[in-house]
Amino acid sequence: MKSDYYKEPIVINTDALIPPSPSDDMWKNRKRAYYMYDAPDVPTCSIVVTGYNRLHKTKYCVECILKYTRDVDYELILVDNGSDDGTLDFFQSVPYENKTIIRMTQNKGATLPFKYYINILKGKYIVNISNDIYVTQNWLSNLLKCYQSDPKIGFVEPVSSNVSNLQEVDLGFSDFDDMQKKAAAFNQSDPAKWEERLRLISVINVFLRDVLDNVGINDAAYFYDFIEDDLCARIRRMGYKLVLCRDTWICHDHDFRNLEDKDPVAFQASLEHGRAVYRKKYYGIDPWDDINNFELTLLAQLDTAKIPRAVKALTVDVRCGAPALEIRNRLKRRGITDVASYAFTTAAKYYLDLQTVCSEVQCDRIDFIQQHYANGTFDLVVLGEPVNTYPLPVRLLQNLYDFLKPGGLLLFKVRNTDDYRAFLRSIGMEVASDPDLPASTPLNEVLACLKLFGAVDCTVAGELESISVADQEFLMNKLKAANPNADQATLNRLCIKDYCIKVIRK
Repeated sequence: MKSDYYKEPIVINTDALIPPSPSDDMWKNRKRAYYMYDAPDVPTCSIVVTGYNRLHKTKYCVECILKYTRDVDYELILVDNGSDDGTLDFFQSVPYENKTIIRMTQNKGATLPFKYYINILKGKYIVNISNDIYVTQNWLSNLLKCYQSDPKIGFVEPVSSNVSNLQEVDLGFSDFDDMQKKAAAFNQSDPAKWEERLRLISVINVFLRDVLDNVGINDAAYFYDFIEDDLCARIRRMGYKLVLCRDTWICHDHDFRNLEDKDPVAFQASLEHGRAVYRKKYYGIDPWDDINNFELTLLAQLDTAKIPRAVKALTVDVRCGAPALEIRNRLKRRGITDVASYAFTTAAKYYLDLQTVCSEVQCDRIDFIQQHYANGTFDLVVLGEPVNTYPLPVRLLQNLYDFLKPGGLLLFKVRNTDDYRAFLRSIGMEVASDPDLPASTPLNEVLACLKLFGAVDCTVAGELESISVADQEFLMNKLKAANPNADQATLNRLCIKDYCIKVIRK
């Protein structure tokens, strides 16, 4: 006789499962932990489409998935996040047998549904797509090729339209049919176009189960903004790589620059809250200033410089390490893949993140950098902060130059000491000086020192500050008043923030 409290148990049949043997390789152990997904009836991917109103977008989003995802086995999870425009009825009509429909009665946030449905997904990979994303030919197979190329890859993203973080590619299409034709020509798998990044903007999400299991899902400390930045940091610190796939393009039909479907006040509040939470969680690291310092002007000189086929590179004070990855990505595009990355930082808060992207990291006072490296060691040395913001800029420059092998390349910046601020102070206006400029070593003195060192092929490029058109007009009027012969070139010199210098050791 059964007790009044008897309940039928939930039965999970594990009879046919054979657990793997433990390994000393943590990557193998992570993959093997999901041996239950090796069954023949398990789909490769669980594609999750989340729709909240905007039914016209939802329809085209699903249509594109059905049409352009025929080379990968997948289950389709359709999530109605509290819509009131017929989204649920449309999901019921979608002509795909292996589908599941989830209905949230009200929209309580974009991330909430994932907490509910993650455990019902059956695929080895989980793919999240919002209803303003239109996929294209080869999109998923290309991304999986990248993912499966290295067990240490934990997050991949395609390039797209309407996205920041240097992930945007403009295909110049006239309509959606033209878009799909151009995307089909663009989407040709090419490992040379895979770029490792510190941070990725999530246009879509593609995750292996072991990644999410080890890293976890979204941190509820964030309202919305910077929640993906936090996830990227946790993925890297777990030992995984983030990869941008420049061989794959999809459409993001959302005008984020003009705050489509956003309240500007609420959006700004979310940005400020999320940024503050990130800084607090990661002990002072800023998700923008410390992560997005790509140093594009400085490192662009690598595109044409003479570089050996095997490179030993030292980056100094590059914050969390974006320039170290940018070096590898730029050299990779030139067919140079043998790059050993070393980093030196004077700020301990960057040490852990630098370890995620460099093979060896040293943290010390800049005065002692010469104690860590022998002269004639590196093919490439890059200084992230302007050399004249250090107390002893000439000595530092000499040390970095000496670290180079003969023919080695030194890239560094010099803060412009004769910028528009200095000009405005010279005509009697009260303008605050640059707080990061303790040493007033001008460009001409730096170039003279390099000549004394014996450097050859010294190249200088200016990196302009972002100054509004109105402010430029104001500056030009002040220039004309002080010097009638002043022209646009004069203004441009005042608007240079840093001079980017390339030097080759003799």
